[in-house]
Amino acid sequence: MNWVWLVLAAAAQKPAEAPVTSVTVFSDRARVTRTASVEPGASRLEFPLLLDTADPSSVRVESQGAEVKRVDIVHVDAEEFPADEARALLTEMEKVSDAAAQARNERDSYGSVLDTVRRLSPSAPPNEPLKPTPRLNAAGWGGALAFVDDWSGRMQAKKRELDERLVKLGHREEELREKARILGGARRRSGFRITAVLGVDKPAKVTLTYEARGARWSPTYDIQLLPEKGRVDVSFSGQVSQETGEDWTGVAMTLSTAVPAGSAVVPKLLTWKVGQKDRFIPTATPLVEMVKPPPVAPPLPVSEREADRLRSRLLSTFGVGGGGIGALGGKTSTYDFGDVTIEGELQKPSGGYAMDRKVAKNRAPRKEIAGPDEQDNDADGIPDESDMRRPGPMQPAAPPPPAAAPMVVAEAAPKRHHTAEDIMVTGSRQGGEYEERAPPAPPSVMSLSPPGGYVAPTFAADLAAAQAGGYALSYDALRPETVATGKSARVALFTQSWPVSVERKLFPGLTQEAFLVAELKNPSPEPLPGGHANLFVGADPAGVAQLKLVSPQEGFTLPLGIDRAIKPVRNVKVVDAEKGVIGKDDLSEYRVTIEVANPYDLPIQTRIHDQWPITDDKNVEVKLLKTEPYATQDKVKGALEWRVQVPARGKTSVEFDYSIRRPKSWLLHQ
Repeated sequence: MNWVWLVLAAAAQKPAEAPVTSVTVFSDRARVTRTASVEPGASRLEFPLLLDTADPSSVRVESQGAEVKRVDIVHVDAEEFPADEARALLTEMEKVSDAAAQARNERDSYGSVLDTVRRLSPSAPPNEPLKPTPRLNAAGWGGALAFVDDWSGRMQAKKRELDERLVKLGHREEELREKARILGGARRRSGFRITAVLGVDKPAKVTLTYEARGARWSPTYDIQLLPEKGRVDVSFSGQVSQETGEDWTGVAMTLSTAVPAGSAVVPKLLTWKVGQKDRFIPTATPLVEMVKPPPVAPPLPVSEREADRLRSRLLSTFGVGGGGIGALGGKTSTYDFGDVTIEGELQKPSGGYAMDRKVAKNRAPRKEIAGPDEQDNDADGIPDESDMRRPGPMQPAAPPPPAAAPMVVAEAAPKRHHTAEDIMVTGSRQGGEYEERAPPAPPSVMSLSPPGGYVAPTFAADLAAAQAGGYALSYDALRPETVATGKSARVALFTQSWPVSVERKLFPGLTQEAFLVAELKNPSPEPLPGGHANLFVGADPAGVAQLKLVSPQEGFTLPLGIDRAIKPVRNVKVVDAEKGVIGKDDLSEYRVTIEVANPYDLPIQTRIHDQWPITDDKNVEVKLLKTEPYATQDKVKGALEWRVQVPARGKTSVEFDYSIRRPKSWLLHQ
């Protein structure tokens, strides 16, 4: 019965059901909340494994009705096999297989009944030798055929229903197969195991809150003009995408434009000197340390042997080939250090390159590398880099990061100045493990720029934090949302109806098109972030626009496309004359008339733009004589603007006169 005890012990340590219940999405991360239920008497609560995208420093565990005594956070290596998830996956797969087998059996049964019913047909009774052949009576044929049709329809409907169920079960089986491939080692990932020590006297809720990288959102608007109502419907939503590695299913979602506060070091003024660095010669100082060989690995515990059996069963049940922990390793490189070969995966942490999971293989013994106080090959009395025996090619170390605050004068440190080929080796020359570490960054270079201060994080122009202009705004989703990892979804936030002033902008001197625009004001008590806007007039799309940040009660203009029913007509009449007593000048008077017709049953507002010429030539005189009706004038640009209302099914015209006087026979150009 040892296996029974093992299963019960594993079940006692199984992570609690703690689904994601709420998510707050920022421009570069998300705050995720998981909720678990605990019963009285529970002392430990283990949450599902958090992936490496989670920030362990942001983990918070709170409870309603229970006391949280301690929270343990342990990093789990990618090689640790999730036995509990494998058991649950196998159990669910058995249920899916049983349901599929039952559905197939039922479908086959209904198919047999359908074939039997379809073979039914009327037939004559058997003949008797001493009696004449009876006549066929077709009175019951209609009922028989109706019976066949009724049963055929019912059986076909049952078969269709079972076929649809089998399709859904097949999709679910594919999902379980993919999960089995992940659990089996095809894409194993490390993470953090969170365990809370509780004091529970009554049923309680425990929440786990943490921040995860790889989430973002962008503001999006749908603005629909309703001309008959004189209003616009503004729908605000957020385009959310995430690659946190975990799915958010049916969660309460909040989108925020805030930038989560991070720990920032207060800048410190350093001494700013201008001078010359002392010349020094770097010396090589290899670090050699004896390391005992690793002990022989003890036999696998019972739990690990059980994990291996579960892994084999999982892969064989789902028919997943390959994978396994042995298939997880990345590219393995071999580095030759004379009498030692180091094999492993080259990784790049924040400080430079490092060798992980090294294996040392012995070769024929050779002379060891001597330190600077033991070897001087060029007999100059100073052991330097030329005296070092370079063991072999190395990958270059990562370039040093730029200095946050410039130090114009850097003191010479009493240690070597490493180059890209320098190495540091720890281990025994006759066996054991070796460790390669990247050299420290070189000292700061000379600079005349002032010391730098705190640099705020920057975001892409389409993200919410950049579009909000520094405001910390928050919007709750209208309904529970689902966003799978590696996917994106549009989350509806609110819909409002705003009053609008619609008018047509006309530029008859440039084009005959009438541009439909809407003048809006933000009636909400808080600002709205900028973002991409899809524009509609009624049910017809009118184009797109890029909105900027809109403060409360601030007005803005939206282009809604072209109103092709409005066609302004512009006519120009010229009268030439001569003026002057002694020297004659040419004088031309222009009359410009603009006429606008309204084909609609409602009056429309128009804004008509035109202009008269201006000049810097002292020999040429340009005068604006009159405008009818009066137009707003910009004498610097020579611009005119009328705001007129065109009656329903009517016409409206405006005109202006100007003159140009120049010396006789002069030719004008523009």
